[in-house]
Amino acid sequence: MAHNTLMLIAQLSGLRILVLANRLGCDTELARNVHDTLAAKLAEMIGAQRKILAADRALAAARGTAEKEDAFYDQHHYQTAWYETWLIEQVPLLDNYLVDDLSREYFDFRTGEWHHRDGEVPIVVPVPAEKLCGLAKIITEIEDISGVSVTVDQVYYSEAEAEAAWWESTGEDPETFFAMEEAGPN
Repeated sequence: MAHNTLMLIAQLSGLRILVLANRLGCDTELARNVHDTLAAKLAEMIGAQRKILAADRALAAARGTAEKEDAFYDQHHYQTAWYETWLIEQVPLLDNYLVDDLSREYFDFRTGEWHHRDGEVPIVVPVPAEKLCGLAKIITEIEDISGVSVTVDQVYYSEAEAEAAWWESTGEDPETFFAMEEAGPN
């Protein structure tokens, strides 16, 4: 296990450097924020893997001693923590959302409150790969190497927010757009 852990630490470290270098070419605040978040998450993942590696070494050193059982439980604890933190649910890089389909509620991470879900709120819109300044390819490599699933979604908690974001993304002004449509063709 230590060999795989050491290799994963090296690979994640290299990918973190790649993310930081790729950030230099970003032309939008959104892309820079996602790069920064991913670099921070990779640092956390590397730290967790280092704990596993240290526990592996401690277990190897404790063979044949009274501390072997404690070392085994420490190793198990760090491996379980890795699994529960990084492999069970997706890791959000932009907005996080939580929907409870059983109770038809959603958690608003901005306010820290649960709300009844009526309709399709929250509205989740994945950020297109072209808006991430080359990060999508790096994310795919991270997912392939580590098994961690990453999302880059924008979450809107009302239809009005989602519509405003759509108009902003198109670069159109709704009043001008609808005024031109009402006037008809010339």
